[in-house]
Amino acid sequence: MRRRCAGLAATLAMAACSAQDPTSLEISSPEALSVATYVGLTTAPQWEAVPQHGDVPTALWEAGISFARSSDPDIVYRFGGQIGAFPTDFTVNDFYSLDLSTMTWTNLGSPETPAPRADTLMIPGPCGNCVSIVGGRGQFRTGSDHMFPEMWTYHTKSRQWELAPQEEQGDPFAMRRSSAAVVGVPAIGHPKKKKTFYAFGGVGNTLPRFATTPSGLRDDLAMYDAEAGWQIVPTHGEKPAPRAWPAGAYDPATHSLLIFGGYRLGADQGPDTPPGELFGPTNYENDLWSLSLDTFTWTRLHPEGDLPSPRDNAVVFFDTAHGGLVVFGGSGFDRVSNDLWFYSMAANRWTEMTLDPIAPIPPARVGGVSFVRETKAAFELFLHGGSSSDGGSSAFFDDLWKLTWSKR
Repeated sequence: MRRRCAGLAATLAMAACSAQDPTSLEISSPEALSVATYVGLTTAPQWEAVPQHGDVPTALWEAGISFARSSDPDIVYRFGGQIGAFPTDFTVNDFYSLDLSTMTWTNLGSPETPAPRADTLMIPGPCGNCVSIVGGRGQFRTGSDHMFPEMWTYHTKSRQWELAPQEEQGDPFAMRRSSAAVVGVPAIGHPKKKKTFYAFGGVGNTLPRFATTPSGLRDDLAMYDAEAGWQIVPTHGEKPAPRAWPAGAYDPATHSLLIFGGYRLGADQGPDTPPGELFGPTNYENDLWSLSLDTFTWTRLHPEGDLPSPRDNAVVFFDTAHGGLVVFGGSGFDRVSNDLWFYSMAANRWTEMTLDPIAPIPPARVGGVSFVRETKAAFELFLHGGSSSDGGSSAFFDDLWKLTWSKR
């Protein structure tokens, strides 16, 4: 387990269509509107707490979440995670769906649900009307390696789980990870259909002091498509240091992946670093990288101006209307954040977004799950669950929040 050990489940920001447009937002803060205008938004971003119905899941953290590949764009699926804090932090195989048209949860757990795991990757497909879990981990601090180099697929119509055939799984080493940045890339000419999925970095084992072990932190890129399953993709140029809990998104204008932050082994650390010193200021990054999917060459970006503080577990999505990366929260060395930033590709600059001071905002957290629903007028970022800290005494959340980020 990290920093007395935990972290954010890999989040997958998948866009889905919605027939509803958000209502107009009234901005009472001139400062918030001024900053929004500076980055090109006509209204400032605003959070709202979302009432939930049905089988609201138990508060936990480090789950996975994804839409299915389905004709119904309003259903999202959440699998697994971790309950409690050390020494009672156990992985679970909780499995739920959330209907966004009514904000109603349904418990889909059954005796056939795959074994408990946390920080699993989740993707739509590969078949129609299905969603898949990939990789994931068991508990840290047991003295053993508990990883799941496999892919399971849930069929939404029959409500049946199936261990994917080997030809669809591909290379087990490519799947043997958790806590990775997972990004879907649309098929050419079909922006709502994700054809290829990439996973960068992540945790590679749960051995003691995993960050100092070979493959404990990964710096490789795995790719999934229906033809070959999961495979390691060679990349070129200087690449990001091995890391877990990075954040990732896809920029269609440059056909590239963007990778931000994460937890890494510090430059001043090595195989003999004591466990208690593996979660210091040098273990958290705020660097930003671009990977061209035409040449698979890495480029480190050097933004101007103020930067977000170093962090892992940030929640991100790419704003195609304004050409930039939206980043919320994350966990650093000495605090968990709930700040909101925007990185402009054209200006090569970060801007911290000022929110209306009288409007609600989610409590800072780590290990929540997030997803994005796209409407004609806005991107809607949903945030669910998580923990108030990644070590020591913590509160656990079962709440649901929505950030409306205007396209205009």
